[in-house]
Amino acid sequence: MKLIRVLGLSIALIFSAAPVMAREQVPEVESALVDWKNAVESASVDNIMKLYDRKAVMISTFMQNPMNRRTQLVDYYKRVVVNPDIHVEIEETHPRSFGDMAVNSGRYTLSYTQEGEEVSLPARFSFTYKLRDGKWIIVDHHSSRVPLPEEKE
Repeated sequence: MKLIRVLGLSIALIFSAAPVMAREQVPEVESALVDWKNAVESASVDNIMKLYDRKAVMISTFMQNPMNRRTQLVDYYKRVVVNPDIHVEIEETHPRSFGDMAVNSGRYTLSYTQEGEEVSLPARFSFTYKLRDGKWIIVDHHSSRVPLPEEKE
C-alpha cells in the first residue's frame, strides 16, 4: 500500500512539473518574442523585418486578408510604427520547440498614442519560427484582438 502511495505521488510530481520543465527548455524561443517586442518599440521597420523570413505570412486583426508578400508586411509595419509611444506589454507566453521549428502563443497588449489619445489593444498571438543559422526567424505570425466580453442581458 505504501509503495502505491509513493508511486502515485511520484507520478503526480512528474506530471505537475512537466510544464515548468518545458518552459525552461526553450528560453531562446521566448527571447525571439522579446526581440520582436523591442523591434516594434524601436519604431524601425528595418529592425522588425530582420526578424521575418522572406516568405513569412502574417494574419492581423487590422487586415482583411493574410499578408504573404514582404512588401505587404513592410507597408503594414509602416502604418503601425507611425503611432507615437508604441509599446508592447507581453502578458502570457507558451513557447514550444520541435526540432528546428518552434511556436510561441499567448497574449500581449499593444498601446500607442493616436490623435492625442492613448489606445490600448489586448491581443492574442501565435508566432511560428524556423531555426536558421542559430537564430529563430518568424515564418508565420497571427495576431488578433481579444474579443470584448459579451454583455449580459
